Amino acid sequence: MQRRIIYLSFFLLLPLLHAQPVVAPSPDRTGSSLGSDLGPFNITNSFETGYRFSEVGGDSNLYRSNVNYGNGLRLLGGNFAAISKDGHGPGFDTLTMTTRGLGNDPYGMTTVRLEKNERYSYDMTWRRSDYFNSFLLNGGGGSVANTRRVMQDHDFKLSLTKWAKLGLGYSRNQDTGPFVSAYELYIGGLARSVLPLDKNTRQDYNAYRLNGQFDFLGFRLTLTHSWDYFKDDTGLAVLGADGSYPLPNPSVATAYRRSEPMHIRTPGWFGNLTTSRRLWAMNARMTYSKGDQNFIYSEDATGASMAKSPICSNCGQGPVATVSTNVAGAARRPFAAGDLTFSLFPTKKLTVVSSTSAQDTRTDGTARQLQLSTYQATKNIFYFSHLGMGRVSDSLDANYRVTKWLGLNAEYLYTERWVDYIFTRAGTTNSKAYNALSNHLNAGTFGFRLRPFQPLSINVDSTIGRDNSAYTPLSPANYHTIRARVDYHLNHMRFGASYRQLYNLNAPRLFSYNTQHSRDISANGSFALGGNWWLDLNYSKAHIDTFADLFVELPVSGAVGAKITNVRGYSGAYLSNIHTASATVRTTIKERGTIYFGYNLVRDAGDGRAALDLGLQNPASAYLARSQTFPMTYQAPMARLSIRISPKTQWNAGWEFYRYNQQFAFFGYQPYYRAHTGYTSFTFTF
Repeated sequence: MQRRIIYLSFFLLLPLLHAQPVVAPSPDRTGSSLGSDLGPFNITNSFETGYRFSEVGGDSNLYRSNVNYGNGLRLLGGNFAAISKDGHGPGFDTLTMTTRGLGNDPYGMTTVRLEKNERYSYDMTWRRSDYFNSFLLNGGGGSVANTRRVMQDHDFKLSLTKWAKLGLGYSRNQDTGPFVSAYELYIGGLARSVLPLDKNTRQDYNAYRLNGQFDFLGFRLTLTHSWDYFKDDTGLAVLGADGSYPLPNPSVATAYRRSEPMHIRTPGWFGNLTTSRRLWAMNARMTYSKGDQNFIYSEDATGASMAKSPICSNCGQGPVATVSTNVAGAARRPFAAGDLTFSLFPTKKLTVVSSTSAQDTRTDGTARQLQLSTYQATKNIFYFSHLGMGRVSDSLDANYRVTKWLGLNAEYLYTERWVDYIFTRAGTTNSKAYNALSNHLNAGTFGFRLRPFQPLSINVDSTIGRDNSAYTPLSPANYHTIRARVDYHLNHMRFGASYRQLYNLNAPRLFSYNTQHSRDISANGSFALGGNWWLDLNYSKAHIDTFADLFVELPVSGAVGAKITNVRGYSGAYLSNIHTASATVRTTIKERGTIYFGYNLVRDAGDGRAALDLGLQNPASAYLARSQTFPMTYQAPMARLSIRISPKTQWNAGWEFYRYNQQFAFFGYQPYYRAHTGYTSFTFTF
């Protein structure tokens, strides 16, 4: 549980860590913005090429996981556009292409658009991401990933008539590369073992689309049929048993094998019908898909059985045991969703919007799990036959403009959800179980928009919601939200500030207890200082506190062999205070170049608590209880200089510094790194 919180905290930080502008490529362009004429087209073309360097100290693997920029020549960026001068070019009227990071950069992108007015259009996007991750982000897990993901999208639209268009589309997402993970093995009587698994990632997703757009009687109808195919043929090899584990625990697995190929086919339909009239408007959408999945999971493990629990202070080993698990089936997952939005405009001051949406997801099939154990001399057979989830929501929203400077809005939302499933376990008293859960959510919102004078606007609204039976411990139950936004814009000065709060008192104490409280505060400003100087400032604070019951594993007293049960251990508290600040200054040098300075800071202050001694006997629970807040600091100052050599040539140079410092440690490891990165390049326009 605690490790999951660490990963969640880190992934929440990732967008903040990458929020600062990248120092390269340079945003400044050379040459005339009007371009040059070539026959019937106006051409603009520029590209930036140069050398990127980096010098890393500390944990270089963590740097590669977060930033991953290295040394070498690069095509940092390129922009090309050919536009017909009269809108009737031969073959096409518009051709544009943009590139970023081609060559040796870990992140590359290319976009192409080809268009003939009112005849056809073609759009292409290609992206590549080289992903490296060592030690599961915190240095203690022993996992290494070094994969490459290539994504591409193609869309072609052809105008058949003035009222009908045909579209074709194709997308592909491919993930390949090695992935080594530490797999914790604990199956039916085998003592716990940590096994390093070597995976050769091979995941491939392909999607084909056929769509049509039809205009008639003031309506627009869009129909799309898609065919999605996903396959995971990742190969897996066990490197051998490894006894490295932070707790007293013998690694006793002597053999392990696993195979888990998966193929999924998902055809689907999408429809959209819209219209807009003087007094009313309508938007109706429908989606249906049916996934067919064939899968096999086969696992065999051999090792010493447990004479005592592996979490006891004196761990022991019993006789050699073999556990074999096999899962096979052909599952189906039909999904249907639709919504209808109807808007009324009875007066210029009043707008009423009614929305109804429904969703239904079903998973059923012939999935079977067979587990055999020589240690217990028994077999367990599981059958999964059905899982269904559905939702129906209705909302009514009204917006009324009282005066030019005051507007009011109110909304009421009602949602009903239900879940039911059938699960069979042969040979037990629970041979066929049917379970169902439903809940009802009522929520109301009220807000106002205020504009006391032209440059200033204020928006405030609040929502109160009540759910009679939250589905998960994190689902909204008894909650309220507050949102506020202030904007000021006058001449060359912009200022904005926002506040958002969520308080959620969640599920009943019967099976779990969870409360969440978050506050987000942000402010930004942009100012013209005079003398060709511009200043941008941004600041945000995200506060999160979560309190939840945590469960620990304990041996069953008096049980034959080593039986483990989950019992409520203690209430865990996770607190985070993430501060994000950035400042940038930009100026021009007598129309010969630009200078840019920036500083970015991300800091999680945690809550300042000392290590807690809760008197827990379980060593894992006691250890994790001491780390429920994760302070860290991430800094990234940068500078960039661009000098125009000629009207069509420009020299660029940039520097950026990354510093990550983590003030908490797991298993004695406290990761940090510092890195100087930079580049020098030339921009050419012709």
